[in-house]
Amino acid sequence: MLALAALPAAAVETDYAFKTEIAVVDETGGDFGRLGQHSTQQAYLDATPWVHFQFSQAWSGFVRARLFAPTGTVQTNANDNNNVGPTRQTFVGLKEAWIDYAGFRYPGESIRLGRQRVREDDAMYMDQDVDAARWIFNTTLVQSEFGVGREFSTYRTDDIGLPPDQKHRVYAFGTFSGEWHAYQRIGVRAMYVHDNDGLPAVGEPATLGAKLNSGNLLWLGAFLGNHYYDGSNAPALAYNASFNWLGGNQRGALIDPVTRVVTSITDRRTVHAWAADAGLRYRLPVDAFPLQLGVAYVYSSGGRGDDLSTQYSQTGLQSNYSRFTGTDSLVQRFTDAYRAELGNLKVATAYASVNLGRWNTSLIYNHYDRVHGDAPITADNIIVEPVNNSGSLGQGYDIVVTRFFGKTIARSDLMSGDEPESSIRLRGSVFRPGAAYGPNTRSEYRVTMELVLWL
Repeated sequence: MLALAALPAAAVETDYAFKTEIAVVDETGGDFGRLGQHSTQQAYLDATPWVHFQFSQAWSGFVRARLFAPTGTVQTNANDNNNVGPTRQTFVGLKEAWIDYAGFRYPGESIRLGRQRVREDDAMYMDQDVDAARWIFNTTLVQSEFGVGREFSTYRTDDIGLPPDQKHRVYAFGTFSGEWHAYQRIGVRAMYVHDNDGLPAVGEPATLGAKLNSGNLLWLGAFLGNHYYDGSNAPALAYNASFNWLGGNQRGALIDPVTRVVTSITDRRTVHAWAADAGLRYRLPVDAFPLQLGVAYVYSSGGRGDDLSTQYSQTGLQSNYSRFTGTDSLVQRFTDAYRAELGNLKVATAYASVNLGRWNTSLIYNHYDRVHGDAPITADNIIVEPVNNSGSLGQGYDIVVTRFFGKTIARSDLMSGDEPESSIRLRGSVFRPGAAYGPNTRSEYRVTMELVLWL
């Protein structure tokens, strides 16, 4: 570090870029018409400058900040917002600030320390900015990383706090994968989380956003595919499959629904749960209109009644935004108007997409069912719960149309969770509720127009 301080200013190579997103959002209230919520129309400006410093052949640094200015309460995409709730406040924030040492024997090997983006291609495991120390080994044939991390803060000037499941939580994670044949990748991954309790005591009121579950959890997974998530660079016939097992123990705080006073703390329960995901996509050999057709299926185990020992949950670091449709646009995997999370959930998906030069379009259909009707489900854009034990949650329909323009920014390799070109995009999403939400319900929708400019 002293050697870095001694470097003359002229020796530091600097790359920088400035991303500005202007968006207009029209969406319903997420209550299926049961609570009298009205649709809202809001707009926001999301400006993200970043600077990369190359101090020497071995040392580099990176800083990415954020200015967010909405016209009212609005939720952005989860991969931009680290899974925190909507806000109506203008704020300045810090997304990344890290230093990297790459002076090892192998190119592609480095150690990175600071607030940084951790992401895997499916975004159902990791896709967030985290305070972490990480060893990275990324070559043509072998890709691996190991790290520890914790969310200390949102690093934002508004009053939105960390999501409850990330408070007082330490992560240890690792991935190891390789290509046993050209374009054939197989790998394993693991994540361990330790919660430093943080539960409110019996008799105390639980504030909104308080942590109500605490424990030690371990995810173990395996995956294989042939670059299914590489967007327009994926092969004509692309596939992906993954399996994740969740084990450990948890205890929770039970609260009075009216007063929010903690009535009891449950004994630690052992967790044994699992989830599996599979996808297949084919691109027709027609150069004039290279239509892609795909199907996918996700299963995540559920609990039974008050026994949630078999209820799967995601890591808390996921965004569920990926290039699963075979285009270069990041798309919400579980319907933008619904935004389901894995756990007691079955999702059957069919989609069609096409890349035409700098245009791409995706049409997506999702069918949602509960594994068990008496266990909970989570949908981030819905504010009401199912009213009966029906397994039918509903159906989702999405369209995403994107026109890219301009040049690809320098150091686009630093933007794994972003798109390195300017674009204009329409996202349209409708969720039609099933029998689980009761009769006489209305559909929910979310429509977004986004203009992204890289300068």
